[in-house]
Amino acid sequence: MGPDPYAVQARFYDLVVEPLNAPFRSAARRVLPPRSEWTVLDVGCGTGAALAEYAEAGCRVIGADPSPAMIAQARGRLGVDADLRAIEGPNLPVDDASVDLVLVSFVLHSVPHDDAVGLLREAARVLVAGGRILVLDFGTSGLRFPRGWLGRGVTAMAEIAAGPRHAANSLNYLRRGGLPALVAEAGLDALAVRPTAGGSITIAVLARTAGRPTG
Repeated sequence: MGPDPYAVQARFYDLVVEPLNAPFRSAARRVLPPRSEWTVLDVGCGTGAALAEYAEAGCRVIGADPSPAMIAQARGRLGVDADLRAIEGPNLPVDDASVDLVLVSFVLHSVPHDDAVGLLREAARVLVAGGRILVLDFGTSGLRFPRGWLGRGVTAMAEIAAGPRHAANSLNYLRRGGLPALVAEAGLDALAVRPTAGGSITIAVLARTAGRPTG
């Protein structure tokens, strides 16, 4: 594994990015409220803010992230015994059929297309029967003026600031149809799709298609 591209961002993520993401996570939890008996996996857990919220709701939580710096920040938030796992590419170091809910928040647009599809397929693999995937990511249609266009402008500037590779992946995500295209390619069903922030952000609840293999 090469240098950590998020080593610098991890230091100020909670100060700059987290206040922007928190309202969207709250909206997503209203779409699919957590249950205390659930095991919840957060893919791209960052500094662990979502994990802390689900742990407070009584869930067993697992965090996975490719950035050692982000994992270190999450461990500082959650404690030394937190279940935090390093990932590389789309493969998740989690057993088959072991998770009730997989969170994928603002990750799919930031990685190459094939990795995004692979992450969704891996998320489906680790779900128990009846489990769900809760996705937050950029919307790709129905932007409403002015909030939607303002939101798209803010996120565009943030993507550029994140570096050329990140920005290129984000642009490719939008050009290829965003989340609906990924869901179709991964062979999943969208049970609920909720636009927010004027259509610039999408909340989606996904599930395995009945009878379809996930390997």
